[in-house]
Amino acid sequence: MAKRIVDKNILRLIKMWLKAPAVEEENGKRTYRGNDRGTPQGGVISPLLANIYLNALDVALKMTRLVRYADDLVVLCRYNVHKTYGRMADVLKSLGLALNTEKTRIVDATCEGFSFLGFTVRIAKSPRTGKTFPLIVPSKKAIGRIKKEVKEATCRRNLALPKEAIIARLNMTLQGWVNYFYYMHCTKAFAHLKNYTEERVRIYLSRKHRLRGRGYTKYPNAYLYENLGLYRIPTTAPWTHAKAAGRR
Repeated sequence: MAKRIVDKNILRLIKMWLKAPAVEEENGKRTYRGNDRGTPQGGVISPLLANIYLNALDVALKMTRLVRYADDLVVLCRYNVHKTYGRMADVLKSLGLALNTEKTRIVDATCEGFSFLGFTVRIAKSPRTGKTFPLIVPSKKAIGRIKKEVKEATCRRNLALPKEAIIARLNMTLQGWVNYFYYMHCTKAFAHLKNYTEERVRIYLSRKHRLRGRGYTKYPNAYLYENLGLYRIPTTAPWTHAKAAGRR
């Protein structure tokens, strides 16, 4: 960076970020561990610093379809797969880095999928047209995490809390998740999450008011959305709206 930036204050600030100690807390006691190499794990500046440092990789693989966010990346190619893999490993080695052998693998997307930034990607065939297309859906791990958060918000431990507080917590969690994963072929995953959330809220309300059953009669969907103000998860993928608008 010093080759392109002459502002000494900016360079000094970056050096301070790189040397920031790691803070570990155990039993209420904080300890500081020195950092002589690498960006701070979990630091808000880490993605930006990774983008700057890995610019050399972007340049080296500019003739290849490289998709990268900070230090997570996918290389898409039809031919010379192992040659491209070796080239990438060499560039990273020249930067003092190494591929994570546990997370890095070569896959044929027509036979199996791969996960990247919370999405699962694979090549699928359309049953209607017979053409192949990249199927991109929220990963099973991402769906499992959001379902866990919904379950924790509506568990027995929170029965004493006002239902308004529970709905507000759910709305914030669900809307943030939907804003990120509302992309490509998310319809099935969103419909599943919507049904799961509705059921969990009904179970919570039934337990809170000591009612038998799962509350389908007492708390129908209309009550959940119109009375409680539960966030309504969309159940149609964004590309369907663009397609419908094009037909108008």
